[in-house]
Amino acid sequence: MICHWNATCTNNPGSYLCTCNAGYKGNGNYLCLDVDECSDTPYVCLSSLGYKGCKNLPGSYQCMCNSGYESNSQSCVDINECATNICSPYADCLNTLGSYKCTCKSGFIGNGLTCADINECVEKNPCDPKAICINRLGSYECSCLGGFAGDGRQCEDINECATPNTCPTTTTCVNTAGSYYCDCGTGFLFNKSRCDDVDECVAGLCSPYANCRNSPGSFTCQCAAGFRGDGFICVDEDECSQPKQCHSNALCTNLPGSYNCSCRVGYSGDGVLQCNDVNECFVGNGTHCKDIDECLVAGICHKQALCTNIMGDFSCTCEQGFEGDGFSCQDVDECTLSDAKCPAFSRCVNSPGCVCDLGYTGDGLTCFDIDECQKENICPENETQCVNTPGSYSCVCRLGYTLNGTKCAGKRLFFYLFIKNITTPPFQTTAAPRLCASTHTGPTCASARMATRVTALFVRMWMNVS
Repeated sequence: MICHWNATCTNNPGSYLCTCNAGYKGNGNYLCLDVDECSDTPYVCLSSLGYKGCKNLPGSYQCMCNSGYESNSQSCVDINECATNICSPYADCLNTLGSYKCTCKSGFIGNGLTCADINECVEKNPCDPKAICINRLGSYECSCLGGFAGDGRQCEDINECATPNTCPTTTTCVNTAGSYYCDCGTGFLFNKSRCDDVDECVAGLCSPYANCRNSPGSFTCQCAAGFRGDGFICVDEDECSQPKQCHSNALCTNLPGSYNCSCRVGYSGDGVLQCNDVNECFVGNGTHCKDIDECLVAGICHKQALCTNIMGDFSCTCEQGFEGDGFSCQDVDECTLSDAKCPAFSRCVNSPGCVCDLGYTGDGLTCFDIDECQKENICPENETQCVNTPGSYSCVCRLGYTLNGTKCAGKRLFFYLFIKNITTPPFQTTAAPRLCASTHTGPTCASARMATRVTALFVRMWMNVS
């Protein structure tokens, strides 16, 4: 490159010329410096022309305008912002020197840059009470309701009856606010183009105790038998307050709309025409009075009571273990009584009573020892035999066998006792005869005698072996 990049080369005959471009200064060959017009020419951007300053640019300069203005190369002129549609479509734009103003149109609300529709119908509006308000974009509309006429801000009722033949000739046209109806008269109802009778009986206008009769255009109410009134209000008539409704030996009971006659006790009949005396003595064969067995009546006494029939009466007595009057019986908890005693080999249980201990059987008042040796294979080993004891049993080695550890071996004889569930005191063989004579009975003596016999058996077997 012959010239500077900010210079222009001009060819001449036999030579050339490098000249710096406008806005630059130098020799053009190797130097072209930018000219700072803002410094070299102080009044290049006069404030009287609206400029607020000068800005140097490479090879040029720019006169700066205030906000809202732009340069036309000679001076600063106002920018018309409204030409660029800067405001909302629902706003009016007003251009001013160096600025602008956006104002929402009527029916809209906002800052002018953004405007929203106002719903005038939810606020107070000039629509007539007989009109409806319809919201429009930026506005609203008032429309009169059906049966009314006007501009919506003022609505007047339309008199439909002023139009001929609005109703059939057999009816009367009655104008109402916003409408009308065809009146057929009392007892009739207009149905499309005709008058139909109204069944007042279906509407229940009469008393519940009256009979309703419908007729064309009307109805009648008449109180039913046993009631009095105008049919709309019916009051029960007390037939028992009137004389000679029932027999002289009968009782009169008033009922809604009726009454009932029943013979007094000791009389029988229909209560109206006859009430004959009942001959209570004419029972059975007709010659004497027969006692009634009240105990045959189910549930006459409490279920835990005994019924006893007596002549002309009966009595209820609570069973043993219960207390009360026989009609009501409560269980007695005998186990809480200080004198409550159950026999030996039993324990006290309130209901049903005493229960025999394990190894005994009975009703709790009398207990018998269970002979467990009667059961099969009670002693599983062949070398053992079963010996019954009071409330339990024992398995001992047979003759010819002796106890070796826990097994019976065929040498010297010892007795191996497998004792289970022993709940009685130790055997007192010498005391048993003193406690229980031969004539004494009961589980205590029976157990004592059994203990004596088993002890004697053990002694004899031991003596035979020795």
